[in-house]
Amino acid sequence: MSDQVRRIRLPILFGMVLLFTTGCILNAKAAEKESLEVLEGFLSAFETGEILLEEGNEEPIQGMVEKEYERWFTKDYQGKVSKIIESGQSISMNLFFLRKTEAGLSANNEYCVLYSKVKRQEGTVKYRLVPQKVNPLHENLNFVDIEMTKEDGEWKINDAEIVEAIYADYFF
Repeated sequence: MSDQVRRIRLPILFGMVLLFTTGCILNAKAAEKESLEVLEGFLSAFETGEILLEEGNEEPIQGMVEKEYERWFTKDYQGKVSKIIESGQSISMNLFFLRKTEAGLSANNEYCVLYSKVKRQEGTVKYRLVPQKVNPLHENLNFVDIEMTKEDGEWKINDAEIVEAIYADYFF
């Protein structure tokens, strides 16, 4: 093998190894389709308003969330959720998928996808969710920005942020 062929083959081989060892997405349409199926499965996993933890129940909120939502969240996002719960912050204001009611903690899954964006270099797919039902008398409309990534070969929610509609275009 000549020196010239070796000099060309080595960078190509190195580039291929680098490409396959990073989180790059090679097929954007497949990534968007697969992650959307998982997101839709997550949103339909519980009935709208289904009580997941009754008021006065001794089971800790964090235990219920880990049990019911573990398969949908990456380890990083599960850690973020745990910190929010431990800190005592308002669950309804900080965790888009739960709503505090008089009866207890219920599923809040009345969302539909407004936008999606594949970030090939980062290996993520981002979604903007909008509430299906909007109260016109309610002053603040909030969107939810979701970031999904693959963990252990499965698409999972890696981050979620509730964004006021007034700032929504700026952040997505």
